[in-house]
Amino acid sequence: MVTYRPLFLSAVLAFVLTGQSSGTAPERSGWAEITTVRQLWEKYPGRIRKVLEAVDPAYPGLEMVSSGLEAGDTIAAAESLLEYYRRSDAADWLVRQSVEGEEAEWLDLARMITHDSISLNGTTAAIPRNPDGGWKWDYTGPDEDAEFAYSLNGHRYLTAVLGAWRSTGDEVFIRAFDRLIRDWILHNPLPAEGSPMYRVFTAPELDWRDIGETAWRDLDAGRRMEGSWPQAFHTFQSSGAFTPAARLLMLSGFAEHAAYLRKYHKKGHNWTTMEMNGLALVGLTFPEFKEAKAWTEYAMQTMETEIQRQVYPDGVQTEVSTKTQWVALKPFETIAANFQLAGRAVSADYTARLEDMYNYLAYAMRPDGHQPLNNDSDREDLRPRVLKAAGKFNRPDWAWIATNGASGQQPEGLPSVVFPWAGLHIMRSGWDGQAHWTFFDTGPFGTGHQHADMLHLSISAYGKDLLVDGGRYTHKDYFSFDPANWRGYFRSSFSHNVILVDGKGQNAGPLRAAAPLPESDYANTPEFDFARGAFTGGYEGVEGRAEHTRSVLYIRGKYWIVIDRIETDRPRELSVLWHFEPNCTVAAEKGGRLVARNGDANLQFIPLGPTLPQPEIIAGQEKPVIQGWYSAEYGIKVPNPTAVYTLKNAGSLTLVWLLVPSSGQMPDVKGWYSLSDDGAMNFKIRQGKADPVTAKVYMTGIPQVEGVSSR
Repeated sequence: MVTYRPLFLSAVLAFVLTGQSSGTAPERSGWAEITTVRQLWEKYPGRIRKVLEAVDPAYPGLEMVSSGLEAGDTIAAAESLLEYYRRSDAADWLVRQSVEGEEAEWLDLARMITHDSISLNGTTAAIPRNPDGGWKWDYTGPDEDAEFAYSLNGHRYLTAVLGAWRSTGDEVFIRAFDRLIRDWILHNPLPAEGSPMYRVFTAPELDWRDIGETAWRDLDAGRRMEGSWPQAFHTFQSSGAFTPAARLLMLSGFAEHAAYLRKYHKKGHNWTTMEMNGLALVGLTFPEFKEAKAWTEYAMQTMETEIQRQVYPDGVQTEVSTKTQWVALKPFETIAANFQLAGRAVSADYTARLEDMYNYLAYAMRPDGHQPLNNDSDREDLRPRVLKAAGKFNRPDWAWIATNGASGQQPEGLPSVVFPWAGLHIMRSGWDGQAHWTFFDTGPFGTGHQHADMLHLSISAYGKDLLVDGGRYTHKDYFSFDPANWRGYFRSSFSHNVILVDGKGQNAGPLRAAAPLPESDYANTPEFDFARGAFTGGYEGVEGRAEHTRSVLYIRGKYWIVIDRIETDRPRELSVLWHFEPNCTVAAEKGGRLVARNGDANLQFIPLGPTLPQPEIIAGQEKPVIQGWYSAEYGIKVPNPTAVYTLKNAGSLTLVWLLVPSSGQMPDVKGWYSLSDDGAMNFKIRQGKADPVTAKVYMTGIPQVEGVSSR
């Protein structure tokens, strides 16, 4: 019989993970042969002690665990605990949840995992093994990208193993999971208090990359707990291939992760949502833990605070990235769903905030259903998510948008919308798949994943992208804005449709909006949409004053008038950038005109004043700075034609552009403008022989437009 030592003894409390003192490197030899409770006890007694200390032996169903403890038989207590989980149905609601993705994708990835390979964020690689046979968990992939190592340790891919086993019943997948989980837990001990890892939480200047920590970044601890670990643990209970040692190691890991996340989670950050979702799921699916109720209550209270702090009243998450909008929304929504499945209540206010977040996704997406590329984003298809949410929240207008009117109910009012706190303007001609779509950014820098892109303009029309944001491509050199490296280029002004000053991009702006946009800076009417924004934050390393104000007037269903005003205290070199979708052919014509063609979709750029030099068309440039690259998907970049208008020794000036979209034959459109005594710009735009459209655009306030029939 093995003697059970009281858990409060100081000798026991010295064990952190492996039964060794805090900070001691884990023993690696012989770990793969540890599969039974007794073997685990003999080499890693601290792990079993951690589990038995964490559970409540008085919890209904744990009577045999309590008896084993009272008799001083630690192994019997541990085996009784494992038997309890084999019989328990407390987490059946989690077991029944489907695995995301397609069956073919699960099988392909799961088979790769059984052969020590993985596909993460579009990168496929064989994972090197340590001499003892375990994976090299700090491997940064073939591109030496830290994000690869973080994802490797986040374990989201382990759901593919779960899906593959469900689909095939082949226990080779559980055996692979079992080995990986034992390997990871035994060889990635939580670093001791006071180590550099913990200083990340109190020193904003530090980053996880600075300390070389890949296993215990708090975000990835949350990711392990919010899905793959709990669901796999409970689902694999029926399989004999899931070894007792792996089960006990996971139980100790759940307790350890929960305590860590409870104490060291982020605040006011999209990471918080994943961390608290993981903490809540541990509490909800392991009610036998003494702290389970406290974990779940704390997690939901934190999420209720965070959804108010992180989401503007207009529904946009404060990082102002559509990718991050979904990254934050998913755990915000998942924790609510998990609470409801576990029989816990969720407040109506919290549910309403979820609806606001989905409303942004629905109304911001392009006519083809893909999301904008603002800040760190990819060109992802939002339609499946929006359609699912349309049913859940009873929003037939979202279904109409996602299907281009094939189902649902047409939204009331105009097709254009403004998100005034985020400073995002979506201008549209309608809801059909051929509609004009405009994304114009006049808002804050964002609280994370930022790009230096205020006043950027994207345009799609007739089913094709025309003017584009560069995307994000990579997280290597994460904080860089230097256009000499890839991360810096895609984050900087150089990959956006803005203006460079003396060869430099925008400085960082305000992280958050203190108030919504003033109503004098935007308008949506049946005839036109209008928005104005000003970048006054200066340009990187540029002395003196240089400010850019951009106004966009969209005559619905016809064209855009873009007015760029530069105010400067000295002569400057100005570089006006227009980036086109990679499939576009772009030709420079007389007078600085541009014609871009993407299949049947065209976009004419007609400068209305002043006289401009011929633009340089750049694609795929790497020196002296990177220019002319586009990334619709993380890790993939392709050249895209970029028009660069360079104005030397320019003082304060106003540039005016007429942008005319068309399908097939391009229309004959001409435009003129003049200045009136009150400082307004008076425009006259004539298309063919039709009566002209006239517009009076002021430096402040809303334009006056005549000659446009409402649609």
